[in-house]
Amino acid sequence: MAFSIFPKNIHFFELLNRQNRILNESALQLTRIVDDCACVDAACKTVTLIEADADELCREIARQLSQTFITPIDREDIYRLNLAQEDSINLIKSIASRMRLYGFEYIRFPARKMAHKILAMTALTGEMICCLEGKREISSSLRKIKELKIECEMLFSTGLAELHDVETGDTREVINIMRWTQVYDRFEMAIERIDDLADAIEEVVLKNA
Repeated sequence: MAFSIFPKNIHFFELLNRQNRILNESALQLTRIVDDCACVDAACKTVTLIEADADELCREIARQLSQTFITPIDREDIYRLNLAQEDSINLIKSIASRMRLYGFEYIRFPARKMAHKILAMTALTGEMICCLEGKREISSSLRKIKELKIECEMLFSTGLAELHDVETGDTREVINIMRWTQVYDRFEMAIERIDDLADAIEEVVLKNA
């Protein structure tokens, strides 16, 4: 076999798109949990399995970056997108894990709505990555993500206000409030990180316009 001094062609967009599909599937499983508490065990198991695949893919992208001379976009941009997607997947898993751990008897309305908006946001980041690869306009997808983020911020504030508006001396209810506060906190972190991902894609698009 002849030895070649030329770098092999690594399809980084294919890897990033694969990673985004994992992100979207994680968000989909989260909606299963908020729509039906009976699905929490199965959905959490699925999230854990695909999160393990995501970890392996994140390392693979980093490894390929270290071994490749020529990349379709700047290597620091690939690294940034890789990390933002990986963080988003981990945060969604964190939400799902807490909801399973706490065994809520019912899902609060703000949490249900935020989960579905997270799913919509992850789908839009997938569209943006495809647009980046094809050098197409992303403004419409980005605008929708920003609108969804604002809606999530309103839901987050409403959710916290509802929790702190409860006056009770029942220890179990106090613990329940504390648990929901932690879950809402993870929702906020996930939403912020997905928004960071969208901003990162926008910056790469502008850089390569």
